[in-house]
Amino acid sequence: MREDGGVTDDVSGYPGAPPGWYADPAGGPGQRWWDGYAWTAATVGPAIPPPLPVPPAQQQPPSQANRLLPPPPTAYPRWMPRPPDAPDLVHREVTMTQTARVAVAFFGVNDLITLLNLQLRRSQIKAMGHNLRVIYDASRNGRPVPALSGQSTASPLSVVFSLAAIAALVFALIWQFRAASAARALGFGATHSPGWGVGCWFVPIVNLWMPYQAIRDCLPPDDPHRPLVLRWWLIVLGTQLLTYAAFMAALFSSHVALGISLPAAILAVGVIATSQQVVVAISTAHQTALTAPRGM
Repeated sequence: MREDGGVTDDVSGYPGAPPGWYADPAGGPGQRWWDGYAWTAATVGPAIPPPLPVPPAQQQPPSQANRLLPPPPTAYPRWMPRPPDAPDLVHREVTMTQTARVAVAFFGVNDLITLLNLQLRRSQIKAMGHNLRVIYDASRNGRPVPALSGQSTASPLSVVFSLAAIAALVFALIWQFRAASAARALGFGATHSPGWGVGCWFVPIVNLWMPYQAIRDCLPPDDPHRPLVLRWWLIVLGTQLLTYAAFMAALFSSHVALGISLPAAILAVGVIATSQQVVVAISTAHQTALTAPRGM
């Protein structure tokens, strides 16, 4: 160490030691990058990285722009070991991949069943709409408001599928929590914690975008499948909106309800297809990241 705080080396040809990580001369607990000529602002934690290759000695000091820079930062530096629970978390997620493909895709299946039920029971739904208009007119004109009459629009089949949809939602949220936990252990950045990523599904307004962010962040920031997650989420929102609009239209016009149900059904098929692609893309990305070498 020189008197000015630099590092000396009479063999490399540098005025100081070869570029590398050295004990922080400022007294910090970690290490600071020495570029062969001066200390830089780059620091790392106490862990010691493997040595960087030393370039050939220069007769003249290179310009500031050409000096050897430290490696770019990552969520987990490649020389730093992963958390010990990362393999277990990825394994727990991967074991649910096939179940998750069915569970997440069931959102689209449930929408298809709902749209089919609207058409099968369109007369009962239209009768309900008529009763609602009678009640509305009576309340506006000061007449006694009649009781809402008419048959229930829920069929035994729709009840069974509603229960199946609840079960599918539970499995899908368990998979999402495991996938988000594995992504965090692998060092992927995340906008929300795994728990909040699940909980935001049940919070009005924020559930219009936060679930998308939570599932998107299960992929690495540079993963090419991130646009697929956005496309899937937009299709999910579009299907839900059109399905609700078809039900409201069925209260007053069966023909309008049918016209809205057709594009809604097409989107529901898109939900089924893209859901499985999203699940497989996340599972594949995690297994790839787990087996990728971490050396410099």
